[in-house]
Amino acid sequence: FTLVELLVVIVIIGLLAGLSFPAISGAMAKAKSSECVNNLRQIGTAMNLFASENNGYLPYASGPNAAGSGDSWAFNNWQAPLAVIMGVGIGSASFPSQASFQNAKAKHPFNCPACKTGFRTYTANMRGMGFLPGGNAWPRRKIASLVKSSQLILVADDTFGDPAPANGGQDQFDESSYTNRIGIRHGGRANALFGDFHVESVSVS
Repeated sequence: FTLVELLVVIVIIGLLAGLSFPAISGAMAKAKSSECVNNLRQIGTAMNLFASENNGYLPYASGPNAAGSGDSWAFNNWQAPLAVIMGVGIGSASFPSQASFQNAKAKHPFNCPACKTGFRTYTANMRGMGFLPGGNAWPRRKIASLVKSSQLILVADDTFGDPAPANGGQDQFDESSYTNRIGIRHGGRANALFGDFHVESVSVS
């Protein structure tokens, strides 16, 4: 190779790398979104199991739980009993200590793989699941009582990791706060678990 030929080869390799980068990035983003969808399906399955053991009731979005937050490392509110059901609670084989999962890189169903800035990266519907703190009168809900369950979001991506988040991520949302608390980390969209336990990508507006 002459120097000119070598430079031409280097330029061609650089151009090919530049052309392929968007495709590789897009494929990685789709893979992370698919893993997030799988997380939400696991959460939905755990919710169904929780309901079958609790007279058809969903866990509270915030408030007392059958298992209690003390039964699962760092998980609280709606996540606590589900973490126990999914085997990621206190002393589990996968997470024997709090430090083993209390970070953004820990692989458990409550961490969206597209978020690298926080853990427990999903938010739950206070109105749809019940909310008790401060004496609030929103009661815990039974699956059978949900109206238009296929259109009712129960759990979705939160705002951790968004390009310009309105907050650092909240565990709950309602009809007045969902645009600020449901995140759009998957190509400007959010993945969401609905009341009939199907999962789909949604626009937040």
